[in-house]
Amino acid sequence: MDEQLTTGWEPELPVGDTLARRFVHSYADRIIAMADRTGGRSLRVDGAVLADLGSPYGYDNAVVLTGPPDAAGLDRVLDAAAGLFPADRWWVLLSVFALPDLRGRGLVPVGHPPLMLRPPGPLPVRPGIEVRTVPDADPADFDRVLVEGYGLDATGGSAIADPRLTGDLLHLVVGYAGGEPVATAGASVRHGIVEIDWVAVPQRHRRRGYGTAVTAAACAVAPDLPTLLISSDDGHPVYTRLGFWDLFRTTMWEHPPS
Repeated sequence: MDEQLTTGWEPELPVGDTLARRFVHSYADRIIAMADRTGGRSLRVDGAVLADLGSPYGYDNAVVLTGPPDAAGLDRVLDAAAGLFPADRWWVLLSVFALPDLRGRGLVPVGHPPLMLRPPGPLPVRPGIEVRTVPDADPADFDRVLVEGYGLDATGGSAIADPRLTGDLLHLVVGYAGGEPVATAGASVRHGIVEIDWVAVPQRHRRRGYGTAVTAAACAVAPDLPTLLISSDDGHPVYTRLGFWDLFRTTMWEHPPS
């Protein structure tokens, strides 16, 4: 028989073929748009999208695989990354596909964080915390909480807090308790899904429901759409309480700052 079974990742398939495909292309298109708006650099190659926002925060600078790579294809993507990013840049590689050991290419394993899905539905309201949307919330507040929440004080600020990225591209929220910024989250709406990212709560403010409140506010940007995110270990209980389901584990590597 000559019939070939499809994998769901053929280039000619529509983006909306599966939720996983929507997520990958939403993430990829979003980082390209972010680079375009902030004067960064971006590149589309066969099987991947690369964007360098020139940020000291490595998760602002990303390579996203858009299809399952073979060995030669992965080498081409990593060669393209070596040409795009300065040698001292901190950047991350995100893949929903299994990858070989990449330490020989100067990368360090981050882990296998799960991709999680929340179907459309009512969201909880958390009293006792005020949630503001950037630019009503000061972008500097978003930046400070994000950097502290990820333990990145020594690296400087994040490109995500650039006001040029808000509006129709990113929906960033800051949670305030007693007038103090205590939590952040953000959303991007593309390809019929809400993609959640940048959920951060500094250690001293955790276990008070602040992460739940800002994540719910970010999901509410388009409550009639399914929401997807990549979960950290700390954030997993928060997302589970909000009704997110584990789909499968992704793979993340990073090129650390030098």
